[in-house]
Amino acid sequence: MNVKQRINKFLSTERWKDSAVFFLRIFAGVMMLTHGIWKINNYEMLFTSFPDPLGIGSNASLILTIGLETVCSVLLIIGLFVRPAAILLAMTMCVATFVNTGTFAENELSFMYMGIYVAIAISGGMRYSLDRVFFKA
Repeated sequence: MNVKQRINKFLSTERWKDSAVFFLRIFAGVMMLTHGIWKINNYEMLFTSFPDPLGIGSNASLILTIGLETVCSVLLIIGLFVRPAAILLAMTMCVATFVNTGTFAENELSFMYMGIYVAIAISGGMRYSLDRVFFKA
């Protein structure tokens, strides 16, 4: 086997794909969890001024956002209900991106998170997730 074939075999294994999705899940989950924790710590400052895109009240919108950002992030990190959690987070980031009236530069981070969560929703938890253990996915 020549060097090119060895490199191709090394790079084309299924475990690399699983490892990449595992890393993306953990990374995005931890990063979003920090946003949720920040919102919890600054709740008193945010609850009156938080945007209300759904018409349910500023406080309810903040609680819903905190719940989604923390619970779904933990689910991504542990690899349980990966697709539903990623879809909910993608929808949250979609609202944060398109309902916010700022410039694209101000909404860029939420747009990037949305893209990451869509990719995770498409791929699922793959090999290194509890979904595979419990649901044989």
